[in-house]
Amino acid sequence: MKARRKIVICAALAGLTGCASPTVLEGKYSEADGWRKGTIVEIGPAKSLKRPSFYDCRTEASYKNDNELYVLVALLTNGHPHARAAKLPADAQLQVGDKVYVNFKDCSAPIPKRSS
Repeated sequence: MKARRKIVICAALAGLTGCASPTVLEGKYSEADGWRKGTIVEIGPAKSLKRPSFYDCRTEASYKNDNELYVLVALLTNGHPHARAAKLPADAQLQVGDKVYVNFKDCSAPIPKRSS
């Protein structure tokens, strides 16, 4: 009986540990650090983005400068739809519809394309 109890306890602990481990996307984008899968839904100057953004990196200065492009990324956070407005990196070759990774905690993080 004691052996069976030990097996059940070990199995339960192993199951709980598996659920508690952080999800890492493509081996380098940890969800614990704020990374989420997203899709680009808009690109344009800060003031032209129509969709509301829950996580917004636009500043008052960015609304006055039409030369700076921003990207709006639709994402899920804890199963709820959100959007992230972030400055489009100068060297990025992103388009509406591209699948990307976005970090909702860090406005200076890059916006890399997803491989799948």
